[in-house]
Amino acid sequence: MTSRALRFSVFTLFLLIFISADVSVCIGEVLFEDDFEKNAIDKGKWVPTGTWSVDNGELVVNGGEVGITLADDFTDFEFYVDFHMISPLWASNWVVRAEDPNNCTLVQIVADNRNQFWWFTRVGGNYIVKDEDKLDNESGVHAELGKWYTIKIVAEGDRYDLYLGERGKELGLACTWKDDTNDKGGIGFRAGGGEHSLYDNVLVTTVGHSFAVNPEDALPVTWGRLKMEQ
Repeated sequence: MTSRALRFSVFTLFLLIFISADVSVCIGEVLFEDDFEKNAIDKGKWVPTGTWSVDNGELVVNGGEVGITLADDFTDFEFYVDFHMISPLWASNWVVRAEDPNNCTLVQIVADNRNQFWWFTRVGGNYIVKDEDKLDNESGVHAELGKWYTIKIVAEGDRYDLYLGERGKELGLACTWKDDTNDKGGIGFRAGGGEHSLYDNVLVTTVGHSFAVNPEDALPVTWGRLKMEQ
């Protein structure tokens, strides 16, 4: 090989490496997403409660108990969503693996001085809440009223990992829980009497999904940054 050809080959190799490092790649699959920018609840995606509404591109959940996705076959997945607590009860509730509104797995943030996540189930319409399933928030982020945060719930087998962070920033592991009550179902939100929250940028993916080589360029983080800049 001539020196000119060698120089060209080396240049081409480094160019390909540079392009590969700079271009985002997608690993895994997006199973569900909604950013509520239509300013209406998409009945082709959701089975909402009568209290749900959309305002300014955000889902408003104010009481009404459990609302879920129309799709009810999510098994192992990652569930991202931004949330903003309005009620002084300091609680937002997420629903995972819901067979229907009366049979599902749930987790609630208790963001007062207890700073915990309460995992529980609903079976036949009855809530089952156990003291041992009230877990301390280990993320280092203590959520407050009136601010936007992001959670990610990873459901894999009988294990649930919950991550929390300020919207647009890195998420930290808050708690891990194990339960085999439900192995598949939809996702959604619950609000008991007096509980009032906003939600935005819902994303459900396969476990390990990534839009980018650099986690800071992943879609949920990018969404959060764009919302913060508005």
